[in-house]
Amino acid sequence: HRFPVQDTDRAVGIDPGFTTLLTLSDGTRFENPRELRKGADRLSQAQRGGHKKLTGRLLERQANRRTDRNHKISRRIVEDYKTICYSSDNFKGMAKRFGKSVTEAGLSHLIGALTYKGRTGGRKIIPVNSSKTTMTCGECGALTGPTGLRGLAVRQWDCACGAHLDRDVNAAKNVLRAGLGASHERELRAA
Repeated sequence: HRFPVQDTDRAVGIDPGFTTLLTLSDGTRFENPRELRKGADRLSQAQRGGHKKLTGRLLERQANRRTDRNHKISRRIVEDYKTICYSSDNFKGMAKRFGKSVTEAGLSHLIGALTYKGRTGGRKIIPVNSSKTTMTCGECGALTGPTGLRGLAVRQWDCACGAHLDRDVNAAKNVLRAGLGASHERELRAA
């Protein structure tokens, strides 16, 4: 059973995140609707009141919304691109460190749906090690970008080569480059 897709030769790199759910190398962004936060007040009210059935229904609705959103996004990406390179991050480790913002995004499920649909649709799915994709300049290859936990707040930065870079789009472009076989840790050669 094959997944119906369009005939295309386009390739894309994907950088998962928290601020935006996914950022693609062509600049497309999928916003994070934050399903858990929208229903948090009603859910906590039901939990405090001891309404187990209502709590269960509310949690199920949140999970269904997240699953539906993930299926729609993964289908759109698989329909539009032939080669899909994604940053293979450790979402469990990230969830331990950052908590609800990772859990509510459902990134692991989204990547799983993307991988399954891509394979059934005859697409090429390439996981890429995300090491240094954010801090590497997509123009010159220098490692001048934001690093560490404090660097997470930096959304745009300027490289020494003069390039003005958006953190997420730059990372997605580096993921695409690495997935297609070019190293995103290019050596700078002195002329």
